[in-house]
Amino acid sequence: MNKLQTVAATVGAENSLDLPLIIVVGSQSSGKSSVLETFVQRDFLPRGSGIVTRRPLVLQLVTLQQPSALEYGEFLHIKDKKFYEFREICQEIEHETNRLAGANKGISKLPIHLRIYSPKVLNLTLVDLPGLTKIPIGKTYTV
Repeated sequence: MNKLQTVAATVGAENSLDLPLIIVVGSQSSGKSSVLETFVQRDFLPRGSGIVTRRPLVLQLVTLQQPSALEYGEFLHIKDKKFYEFREICQEIEHETNRLAGANKGISKLPIHLRIYSPKVLNLTLVDLPGLTKIPIGKTYTV
């Protein structure tokens, strides 16, 4: 399933296929990102006050069969680079969010695709969405 979702995202057909996903939805600052970090058993998502998740994050978890294997992450928008430091994954999410949504609390519907390889995870695809707010925040970008 993860391979199908990667191919669909690469060719821009991700909205044309109904593939199974677990999506976290809720109000701003309600702990959606923390729930996803529980699945990975690592802190790797940006934190802060106000709206922090400003682009959807499609998170594919891939089980490594060897228990002693090193955990790492890969982004679809960066070819041939493995992130072994989870704080660098966090920094890349912040950088990529700011690149498309701006640095001033703008929101973009274009997802960031991250794959985490670990012996501690199940093969799952999870989606972290920006939080729901009662009042408009920032600007919405649709690139």
